[in-house]
Amino acid sequence: MCDGFCRSTVSNSTKETTCYSDFLVPGDFPNYMPHSKYLEYFRKYADHFHLQQHIRFGTEVMSLEQLSDDWGRWSVTTKKTKDSTDATTSELFDAVMVCIGIGNAVMPTYDGQNEFKGQLMHSIHYK
Repeated sequence: MCDGFCRSTVSNSTKETTCYSDFLVPGDFPNYMPHSKYLEYFRKYADHFHLQQHIRFGTEVMSLEQLSDDWGRWSVTTKKTKDSTDATTSELFDAVMVCIGIGNAVMPTYDGQNEFKGQLMHSIHYK
């Protein structure tokens, strides 16, 4: 995954401004964290909130299709990246988020979005 460049990457924002509000960066971490400390922080976060059970590592999304059913669900077809059989799995989801890098802030809209009680924010606006 790391092409060598990431080994020297250090955040240009402080740990206090880049941490999740519900899980602070440990006090003994450096103020400007290198990539290894970010990875450690994300692992601690996932462990604390028991998120690993919901993450599928080593999985490639092969197709994504919104169904024309009454709920607007999504059919997501995936394949294990280390699986030499080319076997795929399809599952239905109520919502899908595609999150890639930085650039122009393009926010999707969807039916029922106004009913969501949380805050909607593009990652480019996160401080």
